[in-house]
Amino acid sequence: MADNNKAKKSGKEKKLTAVERRRLEREERRRRAGSYSADIDDDSVFGDLENFGGAPEYGEVDDYYSRNFGDFANETETPEQRMKRERRENREKEKQEEDLHANIRPASTMTAEQRKRRTVISYVSVFVLLVLIGVVMSMSVMFRTTVITVDGDTPYSDEQIIETSGIDYGENIFLSKRRAAVKKLVETYPYIEDAKIIRRIPGTQIIKLEPAIPSYQVQFSGGFAVVSANCRILEINDVQKNGIPLLKGIKLDHTQPGEYITFEKASTRQILDEVVKNIVENEVGNIYGIDISDTANIELNYDNRITIHLGLPEDVGYKLRTAKAIINDSLTAADKGNLDVSLCNTDRRASYFTPIYSDTVSQGDTSGRSDNAPEDNEQEYREYIDDIID
Repeated sequence: MADNNKAKKSGKEKKLTAVERRRLEREERRRRAGSYSADIDDDSVFGDLENFGGAPEYGEVDDYYSRNFGDFANETETPEQRMKRERRENREKEKQEEDLHANIRPASTMTAEQRKRRTVISYVSVFVLLVLIGVVMSMSVMFRTTVITVDGDTPYSDEQIIETSGIDYGENIFLSKRRAAVKKLVETYPYIEDAKIIRRIPGTQIIKLEPAIPSYQVQFSGGFAVVSANCRILEINDVQKNGIPLLKGIKLDHTQPGEYITFEKASTRQILDEVVKNIVENEVGNIYGIDISDTANIELNYDNRITIHLGLPEDVGYKLRTAKAIINDSLTAADKGNLDVSLCNTDRRASYFTPIYSDTVSQGDTSGRSDNAPEDNEQEYREYIDDIID
């Protein structure tokens, strides 16, 4: 008894170190839990605690058990540890919910059709990338202009055309400003009605010109203005130019080459265009003058010796073909007078030639019919005109 009291007294006097006290507490927890044995080597878990500034705090040890031993650790965790754990769990739940809303699906869950579509998109993307690289290379290195030619009969030299167009040697044929070149050429040169830039791989550009054709000339106080069928002034001359009809019945407001003439009435421009077009299409030559002063009685000067009366601007093509046939087949080069085809049309074949000198054309000539021609010759006359026109 005395020995026990002495031992207890000596035990009370012995003071435990912090490491020993923590070890005893851990062993006590193991015994109470009964769910694990002393498999964990203290030294392997905590190492030489004394070499690291002493034993860990109580909260740090419990946090380790909380992460590794589940509910048992929760029974012993502090409020601060519980708050940390709950925050961590909440973050994990929020992450899961975000993944769910974003429809994040593992690659292994893709269907065969989805994998095929992704493969096709990948191949197409690679192909497009290669095409773009090829285009960039061709624009920067290939298809440079080495030859520039001019196709078209105009009063201007090839050097003038090329310089004005702005097309340069060495530039890429697909990057040249074709529209700007055409616009500059048409605006600069009146005798160019239109233009086109044609590319030829690998490095040729052709400037194809459509020349303006002089259709008539208009007299004004300063001379004569040559005008195209598009009513554009091509040139100004002091005297009348041979081979181009003289137009009567309009007044010029502008006299600079390159400008367009204006008409008081739009119908006058339409009538003039119709007459000029039919003269060209029917190849009626030697027209020295066109008079549209009275649009209900249009007149043409043929070879300065015959005045062709077209009358109203109707069936102009048929009237011109009739006049051409009569002049070529029924009149001589010495005949002078007035040829009236104003009443000719597909239904009525009436034409009249009135000579200036009575002995030029005999009265019996069908081409010189007068108003008192016998009616029994009408059918013969119609067949005659049909044969000539056809």
